[in-house]
Amino acid sequence: MLTAIKLPCYGPNYTQHEDVIDFYETAIQYYQRFPTYAWLQQAGITPSNTTQVTLSDVQGALTKASTAIPYIGCTGPRYNETAAGKNSTDNGRTVIDEAWYYMYVYGRPQNGVAVHVNASGSSSSCATSKNALWYYQPTNSSLQSS
Repeated sequence: MLTAIKLPCYGPNYTQHEDVIDFYETAIQYYQRFPTYAWLQQAGITPSNTTQVTLSDVQGALTKASTAIPYIGCTGPRYNETAAGKNSTDNGRTVIDEAWYYMYVYGRPQNGVAVHVNASGSSSSCATSKNALWYYQPTNSSLQSS
């Protein structure tokens, strides 16, 4: 059974699968609250298969918009394993694939009452060198649902 939100929190009036509905509604609420793609576009950072970006620019744009430092995750080759990063000590990954926002939530997450906080620990797995990151355009196949 999927327990998206802890069932004991619902008390004796719990209706079967109410937690699943609440989970998805809450996920959509927070997705709309953190429009990452729009924030990057407003900062002039758009997906490209020909132009690379810098982590500090991406994090700066998202920090300004969200009021706290997000975690930016990357996959792909390590920068020092690429032709551009040869002889570099920067071993961060080079393909942006995720952004995580941190917050303290007061009460039920579904209520949306939260204070944004900076990412804890490392704030990225990405390369930090100038123009080391790819923020690729999606392909048609990646936009299609299964």
